[in-house]
Formats: sequence, C-alpha cells, structure tokens
Amino acid sequence: MLACILLLVLLTVSTLSPSPAQAARSLVLPTPAGESWRIIQGYACGTHNSWDRYSLDLIQVNGPTYGAPIRAAANGTVWHWEARSGTLILHHGNQFFTMYTHLQSAVTTSRGVFFEAGQTLGYAGDRGSPGVPHLHFTAFTANRDGWSGKQSIPLKFAEGYDLPEIGGCNQHGGKVMTAMALQPPEVVFSSELQPDTWTNQDLRVGFTINWGGGGLSQAWNQEPAADRPMFPSVIDGYAQLSDKGEGKHTLYVRAWGPDGKQTLASYGPVGFDQTPPSAPVAIPAMTVKPGVVVVPWQPAEDRLSGVQGYRVYIGPDPEGTSRWFTPDPVVKTEPLNPGEYLVRVQSLDHAGNSSPWTTIGTITVTGE
Repeated sequence: MLACILLLVLLTVSTLSPSPAQAARSLVLPTPAGESWRIIQGYACGTHNSWDRYSLDLIQVNGPTYGAPIRAAANGTVWHWEARSGTLILHHGNQFFTMYTHLQSAVTTSRGVFFEAGQTLGYAGDRGSPGVPHLHFTAFTANRDGWSGKQSIPLKFAEGYDLPEIGGCNQHGGKVMTAMALQPPEVVFSSELQPDTWTNQDLRVGFTINWGGGGLSQAWNQEPAADRPMFPSVIDGYAQLSDKGEGKHTLYVRAWGPDGKQTLASYGPVGFDQTPPSAPVAIPAMTVKPGVVVVPWQPAEDRLSGVQGYRVYIGPDPEGTSRWFTPDPVVKTEPLNPGEYLVRVQSLDHAGNSSPWTTIGTITVTGE
C-alpha cells in the first residue's frame, strides 16, 4: 500500500488546460511529516470564494505554527515569489501549480529551482496576515502563461485525505490531518578543504540538510547527542577549524527530519596546522674539490602535518632564496666551481607552513 502511495506522489501530472473543479490531483500534505495540522478555514468561505475557492488555511495542533517547515506537495520548480504576502508558487508541469502563502521565509526564491515532493521549501509565518501565523495552501491550473484562467481544484492527498466539493461554507473546516515522511534527512557537506588533507588557513566546513526541518546538532570529534537538536528547525550551518584548534578533526552532524527521523553524518578527518616546522640545524663546514657535491643535514620536525620537504639555496648571497625543492634532507648540487658557497635551507610542512630561511653551513670549493 505504501509503495502505491509513494508512486502516486511521484507521478507526473497529466496534461490538461484549466481543469474542471472535479479533477483533483494526488499530492502530499505540505505540512511537516508526523505533525497534526488543523483546517481553520476550508473551501468556499471567507476569502476562499473566488478562483481560489478550494484553498485551505492550516495551523499546527500541538506546537507553534510560526517557523514550522513547509514542504513541497509534489515535484516542481519555483515559479513565483511574492515577498509581501510570503507566497511561493511551484510549477509542476502541464499548467499545474501549488501555492504556499504567508511564509515567514523561503529556502530559495530563485525561479526554476527544483524541489522534490516532501522537501522543505520554506517556513510558516504571518506575512500578509499579521498576527495569525498559518499556511494558506492552494492547488490550481492556469493557462500557458501561468496567470490567466487560474482555477483551484479540490484537494486530495497521498496520505489518504480526500477533500471533495461537498457544498456549503467552510467545507472540511476543523479536520485534522497528519503528513507522512517520504525519506530521512540527508546531510550535504561543502568545504574548500578535502578530507585527509591539511591547511594552515582557518577554513570552514559548511553543510545543508535536505529533507530536514526538525533541526540539527554538530560537534567536532564526537557524535552529538540524539535526545534533541541543538538548533531546532535549522537546516544549514558550518563549523570553523579554529573552533577546535590545531590537529586532525572530524565534524559530526546529526540532522532531524520534520517527523523526528535522524541521520548522523561526518566530514573528515581534516587537518589544521598553523605551526611552522623546525628549521634545519647547522652542519659542519665542507671543503671540497670542484664538481658535484652531496650536502646532507638533519631532518626538520613538525608534530602535526609532518615535514613535506625543503627549499634549498647554494650560492654566495647571505639572503639568498630559491624554489629548488627536495623532499629529503639531502641535496646533490650542480658542478661547483672554485669559490665560497652558503648552504641555506627552508623547511616546509604539509599544511603550507614554512620555517625561516636558515644558513646551515658553508662549502669551500678549492682550486684544482
């Protein structure tokens, strides 16, 4: 039975020009999964008595309506946003639309953005109806321009609620309906820093919760408690590497869906290291004949990301530097002519930190 219900939710609406009132479509309830909402104004009464005759005003039964997550009733794309009344309209194809009004805020108002059925698209509020937080919901057909010929249709929901035309004022008023969950929340991470890499910058790990609405909790290096969310109703966030300090860390995020279902996800480990490696220590002075010279030194140390290698300069300049790189604490020079040479070395770690350039020794190349 559940499979049949879900199939009805995801089926594409058939093609018709403005539909007759009796042509109801199957949708999911736009209210949070697992929560009971009451119809406080039904069909054909008060403000619901024009093209939007078949509209519902809904409030939450056992909690605050203001700020409650509102879901897409079917797969569709953003068609229109009107800030004054908090109205978001989704287009589901074939001149079929759903309208969500009095939203406090919308997840996005960019036209063409796709929402899956059951995905949070905004939060209930009282825009256009001050002091009375509620959701005004309408499904309607229109001509190809999306505006002319608008005609609302009686509502039918995949949860088993069928609300046909029955005559009279405030049809179906007082009815309580509970939405079903379609899938658990999903945590999507984003960061400039990839797992198992190091950085010396105070980067952030961001995340967004799809199919969320119940809130989230986050913590470095440990799973957040599962009793209740740290941030109720929140669907996105971030964590800075500096919040935890230097070291290798994993970010854990626990997300709650609107029906209480939970998902635990992690990102990392990611490394944060702002401490430079040690500078190489001095080596004995070398006196050699002209030709290739092998110059070794003691390895540098780096307690966090580790030593990546060394830049080396060999020449007469006491401030000389070079991009010449070697991963090991030894260098084999080009053939050297007679003269005096300084050996200068800079240590590098895997996070991008570097020690000061240090003169660690001298090379005297004698004549033949």
